[in-house]
Amino acid sequence: MLHQTLKKNTQRKKQKMYRLFALITVVVLFVYQHPVYSEQYVVVDTENGDRLTGTWRGATETHFEIEYQGQILRLPLAGHSISFTSSLSHVADRTAAKYYRNGLMLLELGLPEEAKSRFEAAIAELPKYPAAHYQLGLLHKADGDNANAFERFRSVAILDAANYDLVPFFQELGDAAFASGDYAVAVDNYQLILTYYPEHSVIPALSYLTGFLLVERLENVIAGLPILASAVRQYPDRSEHERAFFLMGKLQAETDQLEEAIYTLQGFVVRYPVSEWVYEARLIRAEVNLKLGKVIEAASEAGLIYESSIDETVQERAKQILDQTRWIVYTDADGLPDNQIQTIANDGTRLWIGTPKGIMLFETAYDKWLPIEDEPQLINTAVETIPDVRAISVDSQEVWIGTRSQGVIHYNKLTSEIQTYSPIDGFPGWVRDISADEMEIWFATDIGMIRQIRGSVDPPLVYNTQNSHLPANDIETLVLTPNRIWCISVEGIVGTFNREIEEWYTYHSTGLREGMTIVGVDVAADQLLFTWFNADEKSNGYFRADLDGGSGRPTTLHTGVDDESKLRNIYIRGDLDTSPIPVIEEEPVIEGEIEEGMAEEIVEEIEVLPEEVETEDFLESEFFPEMEVIEEEPLPPIPEVPLVLWIATNDMFYTHQTRSADAWTYTTTPRIVAGGLMAIQSFVVANNRAWIATANGLVTINVQ
Repeated sequence: MLHQTLKKNTQRKKQKMYRLFALITVVVLFVYQHPVYSEQYVVVDTENGDRLTGTWRGATETHFEIEYQGQILRLPLAGHSISFTSSLSHVADRTAAKYYRNGLMLLELGLPEEAKSRFEAAIAELPKYPAAHYQLGLLHKADGDNANAFERFRSVAILDAANYDLVPFFQELGDAAFASGDYAVAVDNYQLILTYYPEHSVIPALSYLTGFLLVERLENVIAGLPILASAVRQYPDRSEHERAFFLMGKLQAETDQLEEAIYTLQGFVVRYPVSEWVYEARLIRAEVNLKLGKVIEAASEAGLIYESSIDETVQERAKQILDQTRWIVYTDADGLPDNQIQTIANDGTRLWIGTPKGIMLFETAYDKWLPIEDEPQLINTAVETIPDVRAISVDSQEVWIGTRSQGVIHYNKLTSEIQTYSPIDGFPGWVRDISADEMEIWFATDIGMIRQIRGSVDPPLVYNTQNSHLPANDIETLVLTPNRIWCISVEGIVGTFNREIEEWYTYHSTGLREGMTIVGVDVAADQLLFTWFNADEKSNGYFRADLDGGSGRPTTLHTGVDDESKLRNIYIRGDLDTSPIPVIEEEPVIEGEIEEGMAEEIVEEIEVLPEEVETEDFLESEFFPEMEVIEEEPLPPIPEVPLVLWIATNDMFYTHQTRSADAWTYTTTPRIVAGGLMAIQSFVVANNRAWIATANGLVTINVQ
């Protein structure tokens, strides 16, 4: 019994000595690790259960001082338990403190699981108990439970970072997560260091690393950009500065912080003139200038890049920017009724524009935007509500306007009279296209084709699948030729009406491969121009045929396009090519080298084509018919009439003179229009300019 008593006394003495040593250690660590904090609250618990709360004033190896109720108290370390806090709200009550002390005692006895329960009980009593959170964090870390360790250390940082150096823990946990590819967890740890230990020596490197992870790995630009910007400003001498400086300008441009991007990229180019990112920075700066409407600055920058770079990719991007500077974009800010331009029609030097909010007319003769208000005002007020204009047909004497839900409006230019053909009168409500000549007016509608014979007092004739051989009722577009009417349904079925015998047929051509869907048709000189797409082959293009639909042959324009809407949005216009025929002097060919020379010449011509024109498809087009392998009956000869073709897609605008295989020019279509990327709806070529109706505004370019 005496031995057991002595043993217990010895253990108590050891525990007291341990607590005294631990207290001295804590005090010394506090003194040496936290010199920057001028004032800290201290909680002193005595062995008899009393508690003092005051302001810490310092300590020696045997005593400590606190300011308590206006007096300085000097107390011995022995017999007192000391804890520090940055807020009095963190001061534990007796119950919480008891649980905490019991937890420490259990740790001394080597019972970590029992200690955990005491620390958790202390937190249950006082959720804002930094010391208990800290001890639990240490225990979870010792168990390899990094997730729970992080949560406890995070609570400590939030509650009382000043009294706990958690940087080694957060960095260790963050580095482990980074190594395993768990970048979100790594960033969580690093950001706690950046937030609660802003003066620590690891902050410069960690600022760059955290910013890079956020914007590049996690694609969280909103959170990452301010961190990168702060690092660039505060730590300009680190090796990461160049990359971060460039990335900062790039991200500002991508998030439409345009003026900031210009400033940042200018600073980057000046500081790092030979950087691997300098051309990219200058290209982005040119693009931003374009967005800001600074066309001259954008063109100047892009031109310098094009001339100074030897990188073909850089040159191509510079050319695209230069192409963009050639376009003029008109939106509702310029007076358009709506940015959704649904149709457009040429009227000499004037253009009629149809939108969901009515029709508009403007003059183009002076290369200026000159709206004409009187005639559109008459038309827009001719029906009860402003018309949703889907089709326009115009000549020197009249204008026909097709609407969605309100039928057709006819405007007589000579008399200024207006007549409406509405659903109330039995006319189809939705009119998608209109085409007229001296004999007839034809309407493409959602219930078939409507034919109005000029001079007739009879009601219009209606053709549909029930009363004729019209191949479909839902008609998208049409054109008139002297002998035929051509129409295309929404599904891409082509119908043709023989005007002599007045019969409908479904059009088929050996020039159309299986899977091709026709989306548009136009007439140029004595030829038909169809546009098509093939969803299975991810391609689109056009083919020319004579006015009866014969002698057609397709040409592929784009391949490898996954977006069907982009494939569908292909429009073609044409005109007779009256430009002088270039004289080509044939060079003498040495006998025995004819085939090789011809092959080289062909390759040379192909290489000047735009990238979008696939070489293989191009060789199989109308320009090299002799190279196409046909197992069945050969296709008819291609039309010989030389045309100038203009082809517009969402991404490119092409000019092609058909008399020469390599007579292609192209320019990228505007990327910067109201609402986003350009989505083309239609276009016309008038007065040496192409006018393109898009879902995001009206764009125009000089085609000369």
